[in-house]
Amino acid sequence: MELGYDKKKFKDQKGDYKIGPTSALDDPILYARTQEYKRKLSGQMRPISGKDLFKIPKTKDYYGLQKYDGEFAVLFFDGEKMFSINPGGTVRVGLPHFVEAEKALKKAKVNSCILGAEYYVPSESATRNRIFHVVTILRNPDTEAQLKKLRLAVFDIIELDGKPVTAAEEVYKLLDRWFDGGELIHAAEYKVLKDLDEVEDLFTDWVIGEGGEGLVLRHDRVGWYKIKMRHNLDVAVIGFSVGNEERKEMLHDLLVAVMRDDGTFHEFARVGGGFKDEDRKEFVKTLRKRVVPSDYVAVNSDYVAYEMTEPGVVVEISCLDMITETSKGDPINRMVLEWDGKRYVALSRMPLASAISPQYVRLRDDKEAVPDDVNIKQLSAMAEVQDIKKAAEKDKKKPSKVLEREVYTKMMKGRKMVRKLIMWETNKHDDSGEFPAYVVYLTDFSPNRQNPLERDIKVSNKKATAKKMFDEIAEKKFIGGWEKVG
Repeated sequence: MELGYDKKKFKDQKGDYKIGPTSALDDPILYARTQEYKRKLSGQMRPISGKDLFKIPKTKDYYGLQKYDGEFAVLFFDGEKMFSINPGGTVRVGLPHFVEAEKALKKAKVNSCILGAEYYVPSESATRNRIFHVVTILRNPDTEAQLKKLRLAVFDIIELDGKPVTAAEEVYKLLDRWFDGGELIHAAEYKVLKDLDEVEDLFTDWVIGEGGEGLVLRHDRVGWYKIKMRHNLDVAVIGFSVGNEERKEMLHDLLVAVMRDDGTFHEFARVGGGFKDEDRKEFVKTLRKRVVPSDYVAVNSDYVAYEMTEPGVVVEISCLDMITETSKGDPINRMVLEWDGKRYVALSRMPLASAISPQYVRLRDDKEAVPDDVNIKQLSAMAEVQDIKKAAEKDKKKPSKVLEREVYTKMMKGRKMVRKLIMWETNKHDDSGEFPAYVVYLTDFSPNRQNPLERDIKVSNKKATAKKMFDEIAEKKFIGGWEKVG
């Protein structure tokens, strides 16, 4: 493991503390390993509410860990020195926490290790310290003393002396031994719980009683669980989609938004759970009467476009958590829409959040789709949303332009099949990587199939490559009795 870096690319903070980009590292694999571990952990971590603990498989000796509201980081130690990398690509060196950790690990004769950890600020009351307090100190500390207000909780050993450590019992025995008595860095607080009754008791003590961020449950066989309280929000319904086949007259899911202070609608979540069959039928009847035009098209998890609806309907939803950054540390941007009284107009994408496990709770007939009732500020109780007070502005980028379009039909067993192939230039491609330059999109509708509508999407940043993709798909799909339309 090589922990060298180009010091010229690092910015001095307070004391020995410096911040730099992963591009300054001698070994770029370290950043890849950070992202790989974060993705793996996120994939393993199943969110669940405290009232649904019975859904966790029953076994013995769970490890219940305190969940800290802070900044996730991977710690790298090469036997002499330590630094951390977060998924967003920030390298932190020279923290006093690392000095303490280096001393402890050398004493334990650790040759090298990679650890999962969380920076946080200890709570002095039941009110939790939100992540932006942590990030503010890490990005621009006022003093060295302020840096020492941070704590570093280590919750996992990813690798020890070049070998992975997978057994929970071994992980926490080692962490206890290494960081026993630590002041700035310590093993994450945990308890061994013999059954789900003890899990419930700990959740009640830590989360309900003490106002903790949540409880993480780990077990070698049943996996990882993130147990939290559900949070309720009032949101505006701006679209809906329906099911297919036997559920074609029933709601599939709702597209909901919160409102910014300027009166615009900020697309927030797709809500498909929590409905009774009666609710699903009633929503379709109600919302079909409110369908309106829109120059913005959103799709559900099955890639079916939402029918946009006139603002007015408000629902209460719940979610377990919200995240404001992608696994790479980039902001989660959602479309802001303006309602002009007749149609929705897309303005621009702005930072918001992703709701974890959103569920429908009830219809709010006592609420209206106005900023006072469905305001974006509701989200700030759970997450730090960037530019929350900033007015939305129309995106000055050129609109997308269709370059190629082919439509073919074919009759089979008395029913019409349709294939559409489109290639367009997005005019939104930039260095952020959020949008490709060109998109090739095939829709294949056949009422005779179990899944009537199938799609294929290909993207490229080169026009010649996109055109080649378009031609190859056309050559393959538009043969054997298919007739061109128009």
